[in-house]
Amino acid sequence: MTYPYYCFQEDGGRQFYEGRYWNANGKGIAVVAVVTSGVDWAAYIGADDGLREKACLQWAAMNGVKLSANDAKYFFPEIKDLAYRS
Repeated sequence: MTYPYYCFQEDGGRQFYEGRYWNANGKGIAVVAVVTSGVDWAAYIGADDGLREKACLQWAAMNGVKLSANDAKYFFPEIKDLAYRS
């Protein structure tokens, strides 16, 4: 399945999508989705030093705080075909 979000990384059967990125006063803040093709998905929020957008996106995907299903669906409403990872 293809989603209308920027896919900043693919790793095996997983795709990593940007939902939002902000740079607020030199701090990067990112909301990302990690989709395991044909299985499930989850969304995360994280922040870093704001030097590089892609680095912040990757950091959020690997180390960020998992969003609730309701918050995740707000940022990624088009991901409807998969269960949200519990």
